[in-house]
Amino acid sequence: MDYTGLSKEISYALRHAPWEYELEMDEEGWVPVEQLLSALHSDKK
Repeated sequence: MDYTGLSKEISYALRHAPWEYELEMDEEGWVPVEQLLSALHSDKK
């Protein structure tokens, strides 16, 4: 498994483009893990 690539994609999704992954952050900037995993799994880049 490419952990570096996964780490970079997670960072990109959370820090730079949550709207591209349809992530809904709460008022403190948190995203449910289930929502993040679902978004990463459905991403077909």
